[in-house]
This record gives sequence, C-alpha cells and structure tokens, in this order.
Amino acid sequence: MSEINVSQMGRDALEATAADLGIEYRSNISDEKLAERIRVHLGEPAPAVTKGEDLAPNTAEKRYRIVIATDSQDKQPIRVGVNGHSYTIKRGEEVTVPAPVVEALNHAVQYVYDPQTMARQEVLSYPFQILGEVA
Repeated sequence: MSEINVSQMGRDALEATAADLGIEYRSNISDEKLAERIRVHLGEPAPAVTKGEDLAPNTAEKRYRIVIATDSQDKQPIRVGVNGHSYTIKRGEEVTVPAPVVEALNHAVQYVYDPQTMARQEVLSYPFQILGEVA
C-alpha cells in the first residue's frame, strides 16, 4: 500500500488524487478542505485532539470532561459541529468540551428495533460518559 502525504500536495496533485479516488467536489473548494476530504476518504482521522486538550473556544461557557465509548465496529473519531465550530473527538480518551457539544451528543440518537416485537427503542448514536464539570 502506498502512503499518500496530502499535506505536501499542491492543487493539481490534490485534484488528481481526488479524481483517482472518485471524490466529488466543487471547483471553488479550498485546498485545505479538499485535502481533508481525501484524508477522510482514505480513513485517516482528521487532525484530532490529544488527550485532555481543551476544545472549548469560549471560556465563559460551561465545559465538561467527557469520554466517548469505544466501538469494536467503528474506530473513527466522532465529529461534532456546533454553531460553526467543528470538534473531532477520539473515542476512549478524556477531553474537555463546551456544554453545547454535550447537548449535541445527547441529541444524536438512533432507533433500534426489537426483532420479535418490532418495538422501537431510542439509543445514543455515540454513547459517552460525563466525568465532571471543569471549573
């Protein structure tokens, strides 16, 4: 398997790589966004937060320490968008996030059906644990 270093590619190389991978994009997309799409397509996580890194851009709002549960089937980090800010959170690592991210995670639900009764049950798409509020 060849290794593709997207961060060192010029515009022409990014466009050629995107075409080779079958990635669709608009002509006015920035180089950074195109490189990010290529990384996602290749299964590389976006630049992720490191353990304990503070993701809260506004220090005036409440912040929480959380851990998103690991998943044996899905190893990708979780991407959460709130009010124009995008957060990439690694599974199984403690991070500090603003309260709106916790609210968004609480609203990210999916439905699971019991195969015998077909009763619908609502479960979190990304189960997580709140470890505490940051002072």
